[in-house]
Amino acid sequence: MLSTGKVGVPVWRRVKLINKVLTEIRQARSVKTEIAVRELSIEVAHNIRHLGGYRTREGGHTASTDLIRSATLHRLTERGIETIVERGVRTIIDFRSEEERERDVTPETSQYGIKNVHAPVFRSDASPTGLGNKEFPGYGFVYQRFLEIGADAYRTLFETIADTHEGVLFHCAAGKDRTGVAAALLLEVSGAEHDEIVSDYVRTTELLQPLAKEWMPDMKKRGIDEERAGQLLGAPREAIETALATIREHHGGAETYLRGIGVSELVISAVRARITGTNGN
Repeated sequence: MLSTGKVGVPVWRRVKLINKVLTEIRQARSVKTEIAVRELSIEVAHNIRHLGGYRTREGGHTASTDLIRSATLHRLTERGIETIVERGVRTIIDFRSEEERERDVTPETSQYGIKNVHAPVFRSDASPTGLGNKEFPGYGFVYQRFLEIGADAYRTLFETIADTHEGVLFHCAAGKDRTGVAAALLLEVSGAEHDEIVSDYVRTTELLQPLAKEWMPDMKKRGIDEERAGQLLGAPREAIETALATIREHHGGAETYLRGIGVSELVISAVRARITGTNGN
């Protein structure tokens, strides 16, 4: 007969309780590990990270480690593509214009089981090197234009994520503006804390440094001085704060904006469930 101990609790029940506590500890550590390794090392892609591990307003964390944001993928090596496959990615959504895609061609990935979806936010070159030396109108204007002109692209992103249980990687040229607005929409809909959404965006400034150095000579040839280049390549907190305020004040919030551009309630719910890990999968 098993001893029940001094408090009358059977050994098997105490063992079960201990195992439960240990499991919870391991899960908590797993979330912290995901936060620590959110930024991915892909040969060769810059400014790349997944959307998992962010605190939500409900007290949990986002769970979508196979939803990945990135800068241009045109320098991906074979090993880089294999790493993306290992991360579970089976769809790449490219927000760049046709001009950008023709200039910087993403390697063929169909043989790896990855499909490419072209969903341009703009039809013209909207990369940092393609914007020229025009007066910068401010992030409020720029991101509002993204939300208006890029409606089809952002609807495609949400519908694609809702339609698959496999990994999705979305990107533009720098992975900062078009991609940054997309990530903000996804995190806002998921209920991520405001500061977490801002943190995800501003991390780009450091992660974009390798590309910034690469692009600088071409930007100088186009007459873009260092101050202007800093505006185009930086990711200041006030930029995404302005974007979030624009979404809230001009559109009534991310969810209302998405419904307004034709994203169904079913799709919004599916995306939210996937990001928060409450879809039962």
